[in-house]
Amino acid sequence: MPRKKSKPAEATSQEPVISATAVAERDEPPASRPGYIDGPPTDEQGSVIQDEKAKQWGDPYKAIVTTAKFEMGENRRFKQRVFKFKEKPADDVIAALKDAGFTYRAAEKAWTTHADPDGRKVSDDLAKRFRGTGQGMEL
Repeated sequence: MPRKKSKPAEATSQEPVISATAVAERDEPPASRPGYIDGPPTDEQGSVIQDEKAKQWGDPYKAIVTTAKFEMGENRRFKQRVFKFKEKPADDVIAALKDAGFTYRAAEKAWTTHADPDGRKVSDDLAKRFRGTGQGMEL
């Protein structure tokens, strides 16, 4: 079993203790937090300063096809194509989704797949199929 190494001599000496009054007597002002940590920057009247360079993020989810039974969309944040059903889909619909490579996400109650060109084509074809041949669909 290896032996413990002894501590260096500097580490065993006592550090001087600084009292609270010594800290208060310093000439330096205490460090303050930047304003953006506590919220957006404001002017003297309290209104928010609008920065021209500020990013205006949109909603990452965009619905593409919406019907009475399901919604098909794309989540740009996670780069996924998403099917959300109002009720549990029929067994043949579930089998078609599984065959196409979709995964069920219980937390989101949605079927998802990658939003690459192949995934987009497959999800568009499935949306047309699920919607029915009697209704037109513009993508």
